[in-house]
Amino acid sequence: MSADPYKQSLNDAVTRLIDIRELLFDATFQVAITNELKDWSDTVDVGEVHTIPKELLDSCSDTNVQLLAKLLTSVERTCESLLNLNNLDLQENV
Repeated sequence: MSADPYKQSLNDAVTRLIDIRELLFDATFQVAITNELKDWSDTVDVGEVHTIPKELLDSCSDTNVQLLAKLLTSVERTCESLLNLNNLDLQENV
């Protein structure tokens, strides 16, 4: 644990934002694959692994996916800003 409680609380906040980002990405992807990306999703075999870039979600036209993707971007930017403004190391938070 960091000797500085303020820096530690910032590290904790970044760690939580990273977790939130992952949950939000998953939720956004689930919305996308039940509507706009359903045709693709239906072709994927159970157990098949794909890496889904955020840009795929950004390119969806579904208003709900767009709202969630914007929130995802906001969480990412906030996390980056906290890291940069406070000279925090991301490796300490993963």
